[in-house]
Amino acid sequence: MLKSMFLLAGALLLGRAAQAQAPAAEVKALTARLNQLMADPKSKDDDTEVRVSLADCGFRQTIRKFRKPDKTSTTNIAISNSKNGSSWGFRSDENVELELTLAQEWAEVGSVTYAAKEHEKGGGRYYELTVKRRENHKGKAASGLAATITLSLNTDNEKEVAALAKRLDEVRQQCTSRRG
Repeated sequence: MLKSMFLLAGALLLGRAAQAQAPAAEVKALTARLNQLMADPKSKDDDTEVRVSLADCGFRQTIRKFRKPDKTSTTNIAISNSKNGSSWGFRSDENVELELTLAQEWAEVGSVTYAAKEHEKGGGRYYELTVKRRENHKGKAASGLAATITLSLNTDNEKEVAALAKRLDEVRQQCTSRRG
């Protein structure tokens, strides 16, 4: 009897581990594709980087502008704020002229949407993917620097963007269901 309980417990643990690994692979693939689409192949601005991270049941966007070698600074600045599942941070140092990080916990996200946009210069269509914080408990719209995070996806393929938005929403739902 005791042996069968250990076997059952082991099978349950292995099943949970397998379930946890599948979303991790999905999160990794989704993160890679979003980062790939955010890179603008036409941009000549190679000292700026925009990245997204979906780790730890949260959504984080980092915008980083690196210093040019001829513009060095000895001033180090770091400011951050975190409140109610949303956070932002700013930093600057000898290598980074500006780094802005916006983050939300998936439990705080109310919607993941997208919309077609036109490039101001040269035309061409792209999509903006928007991760918006849910309304607060009093029904008021979320406010603050990280209340809305927008990603510019350099593609004109609406089907792919719709699929990415759906996958992001599925990751959000998996994270919020695990937390109870």
